[in-house]
Parts: sequence; structure tokens; C-alpha cells
Amino acid sequence: MNDIIRKTIAWGAVVLMAVACQSQKVPEKSTVGPFVILKLDDLWYEDELVHPGWLQAIEFLQEQEVVGTVGLVGKSLEAAAPEYYDWIKQRAGEGFEFWNHGYCHCKPVVEGEERREFRGTDFGFQLEQLSKTQSLAKEKLGMTLRSFGAPYNATDDSTALALATIPELEVWMYKETIVPTTKFLLDRIQPVNIEYPVHIPDFDKFKKGYEAYKEEEVLVLQGHPRSWVDDSARFVAFQQIILFLKAEQAQFITPYAYYLQTREEKQS
Repeated sequence: MNDIIRKTIAWGAVVLMAVACQSQKVPEKSTVGPFVILKLDDLWYEDELVHPGWLQAIEFLQEQEVVGTVGLVGKSLEAAAPEYYDWIKQRAGEGFEFWNHGYCHCKPVVEGEERREFRGTDFGFQLEQLSKTQSLAKEKLGMTLRSFGAPYNATDDSTALALATIPELEVWMYKETIVPTTKFLLDRIQPVNIEYPVHIPDFDKFKKGYEAYKEEEVLVLQGHPRSWVDDSARFVAFQQIILFLKAEQAQFITPYAYYLQTREEKQS
């Protein structure tokens, strides 16, 4: 099947599913852009509220009718106010995907050395971290998380083994270890991102990377909304990126929706 035709069919399915709705009609074949997954990291409960950076980012995406994804830190679900749970459930109902971003987003010390939650720790520890976040999401939100991305994007062979024991986690974003996995992988293209460096959106650098990789099937763009309130220019750059992608007819989608769509195409 011609690649452009395949993308057009996929775009129509996305609209029908109300997962990506930046346009009310299917674009012309020649104007269909790449799929774009907004991988937004680090949601946790702090100061008895949702961080202002998250509020402004999600509000803007809602205004633009753009769907994004939210990396949920499991520990934040343990003792939050009902309003926090309600905010998450409301956004999920609007099409935003919440994904497993570990349990603590911490740097454990192992044998006197600082490690990462999913790099340099053993299989048992990593499995427990993943499982606690899955369980809390079910208990507090009535939600099954389907996608995973590690804090700091730091993973190792134990991560693959731990994920293999949790079938409901079907998508893995930014896998680093070379050990094989049956999970559906969404890779990172380093030159095309939201932030340059981490925490600092840069429209000009994004556009340069985008022009070099816009023929890719899917672009997974990472950002950290909590950091964008530190300097108003950061949020402005994020807005520029989203508006540019809309003009490019990017097809905004979530990790799990993209996985299901790809799987359906392969089975047809």
C-alpha cells in the first residue's frame, strides 16, 4: 500500500476515534504530515495541586484541539486530594494518555553509588516500581496504563525483563538497552525534540530537526511542562512548535493509539 495512502487512511481512523482532532476534515493526501506523539514527562502531586506548568500546557493543547500524553509518577497517587485524581480522569476522558513514568522518579543508591530507577537496579526492584504504579492507577483512577517511559530515559536489561512480566504495558518509549523485547517500541530521534537542552523549548532548533526528519512515520517529542513556567519564553517556544506542527498537518496521536493502529494495519 502506498505510504501516503496508508497515512491518509490512518488519519481518518484517528479522527473517528477522537484521539487527534486538530482538524474537522481529512487533509488532502499531499498535505498529511507525520504522526506526532507529545511525550510530556513528570506529573506528580505537589503543594496540594497540579503544577501550574502542567495546567498551562494542557489548557493550550485543549484550545488547539491537540492531544498529548502525560508521564505519571506512581507515588503521586498514594495520598493526593480527590481533585488531583479528578483532574487526571478528566484529561484521560478528553483523549490524553497517561503512561507509567516509574514509581518514584528517584535516584536509588546501590552499593554506595547513585543509580537510576530503571538503570543499575536489579530486576526485583524494577518490577516492584512498575507494578506499584500500575496498581495505584487502577486503584485510584480506575485506569490501566498501557505505555511506559523511564525517568531520565535510563533503562537496562533488567527493565526489559521486568516489562516482560507485565503484559498490559504494551508500549515502550525511548528504549535504550539492546536486549530484545516484545514491546512495541517508539524510538527517540535525538535531533528533533521540543527541548534543547532538556527543560528549554527552542523553536528554531526544533524546526531544523523537523525539516531533516519530517518524512519519518512518527516523531516522539519529549518535553517537561513543569519547567516551562521558569521562563515565559520557554512556553512561548512550545506554543510556536505546536502551531507549526498544526500548519504542517501533523497527526497528533497517543502512544497506545498509535500502537493499536499499527497493529491493525499489519493484521489487515
